[in-house]
Amino acid sequence: MLEPRNKHLTDLERRVSNTVLIGKVSQVDHEKARYRVKAGNFESDWIPFTSARAGNTRTYDSLDVDEQVVMVSPAGDPSQAIIVGSIATQAKQAADKGNIHRTVYPDGTVVEYDDEAKAYKMDVAEGGSFALNIGGGASVHGTGGALKLKAPGGVEIESPTLTHNGKDISLEHKHTGVETGGGITGPVA
Repeated sequence: MLEPRNKHLTDLERRVSNTVLIGKVSQVDHEKARYRVKAGNFESDWIPFTSARAGNTRTYDSLDVDEQVVMVSPAGDPSQAIIVGSIATQAKQAADKGNIHRTVYPDGTVVEYDDEAKAYKMDVAEGGSFALNIGGGASVHGTGGALKLKAPGGVEIESPTLTHNGKDISLEHKHTGVETGGGITGPVA
């Protein structure tokens, strides 16, 4: 009579111990956004990772092989498991202050916002590039400070119009009072 009860208790103990597991990602399927996790001798089947958004607005931030994660299994059934988050280690810590929100990429690119300093910055790794495409136009306002542009390779502007302090300086710009020849024009009045 004790054997069925012991079997039932053993099953309950197994389920409780499988409810929350800490392990490392062992395999990644980017196309299906699924992962396998190894925790001790156990390796999960392909399971999903929770995302910040997964509806009409969606994000994808893949996990890496060997990344330490927390896996939750409803009712202790690993076939229903999901990965609920990653565990930062000192070696893989992205920031060391609470006011910093930082993403560090494998190539060395860093995107950071410091809410204490009210400063946003992006450092693209050597050899990288940055493209910003805006369908409805763009406006940049530097309130209270200078807007600096450093481009050792040059600056290229392609536009049918160009103004500086309200004055047209495009190809259609013309100076008055200039005689043809080798003279140089002065500032526009």
